[in-house]
Amino acid sequence: MSYVVVSNLTKSFDNTPVFANINFTIKKGEFITLLGPSGCGKSTLLRCIAGLNSVNEGRIMVEGQEITDLPPQKRGIGMVFQAYALFPNMTAYENIAFGLKIKGINPKEIERKVKEIIEVVELQGREDHLIDELSGGQRQRVALARALVTQPRILFLDEPLSALDAKIRKRLRYMIRKIQKEMGLTTIFVTHDQEEAMVMSDRIFLMHQGAIVQSGTPSEVYAHPINEFAAGFMGNYNIIDETHSKQYFGRSGSHKTAVRPESIFINQPPVGVKCLSTPLEGVVTFKQLLGNVVRYAVQADDLDFSVDVLNSHAEQYAEGQTVKLYFSADEINDLRA
Repeated sequence: MSYVVVSNLTKSFDNTPVFANINFTIKKGEFITLLGPSGCGKSTLLRCIAGLNSVNEGRIMVEGQEITDLPPQKRGIGMVFQAYALFPNMTAYENIAFGLKIKGINPKEIERKVKEIIEVVELQGREDHLIDELSGGQRQRVALARALVTQPRILFLDEPLSALDAKIRKRLRYMIRKIQKEMGLTTIFVTHDQEEAMVMSDRIFLMHQGAIVQSGTPSEVYAHPINEFAAGFMGNYNIIDETHSKQYFGRSGSHKTAVRPESIFINQPPVGVKCLSTPLEGVVTFKQLLGNVVRYAVQADDLDFSVDVLNSHAEQYAEGQTVKLYFSADEINDLRA
């Protein structure tokens, strides 16, 4: 049985539609990411499920209970926002305990719960610090602890890591995912960062212009984009028009195709990879080192291809060098219009 069911959810502000007829289900304990560019409706969708925005039409069910019209405090939801919304005049401990005090929990029980969650988010020794005395990453962990300590039915995370630097963001990704798995907590996460979605999610709901255009596991959404938007948003796909797709790949001529940079090989395909029999000749026009990957731009006919090669002991190619491109036969994706 699905833990969360969203049916035909529709939202507009005045006469401006945000999304319409959104439908999905979530299993208990799943980590779902709403991924998409700014303005696609993902944060508004999250806020509607949380009860912070009303909906025009549709139903929201959690554990078989309809919560569409319930106030936020009765939905059993914990939320962490990009803006942490912490009380600057309170210590970390007091911020975490605030929700429990509002619920009238026994002081000894509050102390026990807060102590436990402080250990979970690794804030030992920071309990008595005021918020202004904490780093950005520590503040975010306070906000996370405050949401977790109430033991919500669902945890909502609205771009909580976007204001942090890369190193702290990566550490908190791991921490959030580890805690979520250990607690078996059903979680909906909002981000515009493809890497965050890939490393954290059980499933990704990719949104565009108020609609979920594709959903699936990270590997499914990345490896098999459904349309040109999905291919463009999920990676550095090479998008090839209908005419060239027919010419190079033998496609019907009615679909564009998408090929990942790592699915194209220069001069020599790897052993065991089935490639199209006829390689495409081109010239290296640009070379860029991306750490563990070298990205080449190769012009073939009148098209430019991005090709990623692992930065190991493999042969390096110079700008201006003529090369042959081999395409993995199993990794050419037909795109819907």
